[in-house]
Amino acid sequence: MLIGRVEHDPKKQIQAQLPESTINRLDQYRELYQLTFGEKVSTSDLVDLMLRNVMDRDREFKRFLKDQERKEKQEAKQQGQGGEAPAGEPRDGGGERNHTTSEEDRKHGQPKQGMGR
Repeated sequence: MLIGRVEHDPKKQIQAQLPESTINRLDQYRELYQLTFGEKVSTSDLVDLMLRNVMDRDREFKRFLKDQERKEKQEAKQQGQGGEAPAGEPRDGGGERNHTTSEEDRKHGQPKQGMGR
């Protein structure tokens, strides 16, 4: 199976409407889960496992999360220094920085920091 066992994290409720054919396939997948692991699984736990599996394997989503984390760290660092430096410049006025932009960085509007010279 592509999914592992159920984790019992705290839950928040959402409402979703799915096509009847998808519900039928979920029921069939629940049967497979029970045969594989020897225990029943609720539809909500099964959907959670499937969604996490998709997100964990999605390369574009992983890049998005890394970009978000990098932005948050950069913002926290700037706030900790008592203000914001101009984009691409260190707060201490240090040496020049070489900026390069990759295809992926252009998609997200983020210049890629090169080695300082």
